[in-house]
Amino acid sequence: MRRKMIALTGFIGSGKSTIASILRQWGYKTVDCDEIARQIADDPEVVARAARLLGEQYVIDGKLDRAAVRERVFACPELLNRYQALFFEGVRARIAELATQEGNVLFVEIPVIDAFPFDWDEVWCVQSEKNTLVDRVTARDGVTAASVTATLANQKPCSAPTRIICNNGSLAELERTLGELLVCAGLR
Repeated sequence: MRRKMIALTGFIGSGKSTIASILRQWGYKTVDCDEIARQIADDPEVVARAARLLGEQYVIDGKLDRAAVRERVFACPELLNRYQALFFEGVRARIAELATQEGNVLFVEIPVIDAFPFDWDEVWCVQSEKNTLVDRVTARDGVTAASVTATLANQKPCSAPTRIICNNGSLAELERTLGELLVCAGLR
């Protein structure tokens, strides 16, 4: 039997990872598509395809230079789409595999919800004000505000969320909102 699959999506810095962490603390199963993509990115075949797409200078000691790659691909939407396509099939296949495992519900942290077709039971979109997103990412990643703004410019908003989580306040407010949402969704 297939478990219920709920996508957690939103722009960079919106709080998807924070929500996933809270859910794990509360005993829910979660998976991070970025982590799956990082595992796939270590595959030598994927590294070779990325090098052909971007250039050998983006590979250091057989691994992708993620910071340099991010800066390059987020500067060009077409290049970003081609780069992301290198990972989508592997990520989709892993999610499909996880859907068949035991458990009632799995929350899937996925920044690019429209990346590939998947039969989500629900899509929960995490939203924050733009200045909050920029502040969070610059503090977390040590990048410039211009870099974050360029990344945001290339991210598409979720077109059809089932539920929206506003995350502009404190951690306690986010936990309260998430708890209420779980009750409303019949998961608590």
